[in-house]
Amino acid sequence: MREPDFNDLAARLLQSGIAPRHAHRTVNEIRDHYDDLVDAALEEGVSRRKARLRAAHELGRIDDLVAEMSARRELKTWAFRYPRAAIVVYPLACLAVLPVAPVFAGIANAPLLARWGASLLAAGLFTAALLLVLQLSILFG
Repeated sequence: MREPDFNDLAARLLQSGIAPRHAHRTVNEIRDHYDDLVDAALEEGVSRRKARLRAAHELGRIDDLVAEMSARRELKTWAFRYPRAAIVVYPLACLAVLPVAPVFAGIANAPLLARWGASLLAAGLFTAALLLVLQLSILFG
C-alpha cells in the first residue's frame, strides 16, 4: 500500500461536497494519526520506509474514507444538501453584493482614487480652458 496523499484526500472530500471545515479537520486528524503510527513503528525499530508503509496499511484505503464521509449528509455543505435552494440563494446573494463591492473597493483604495480624481479634475479643467481659449479666438478672431 502506498503512502497517503493528504492533498488528494482534501481535494476529493471537497469535490464530493463535504464542508471545508469538516474536510480540513478530517485531513489534519488523519495526518496526525498517520504521523503517530509512523512514530510508533519507528520506536519499535522498523525502518522509516517500512514504518510509513505499515502506517498507511493501518489507516486503510483513502477511497473508503471518502465514500464513508460522502454518505453522511450532515457533513455536506448546505448547497449540496439543498441544491434547489442554492440555485435561488446564490444569484440573489450576488445581486445583493454586487452594488456594495465597488464601495468596499473604493474604501480600500481611497488614496489611489483621490489621486485619480484629482488627475481627472485637472484634465477636465485644462480641457475646459483650451476650449474657452478656442471659443474666444473664434469669437474675437
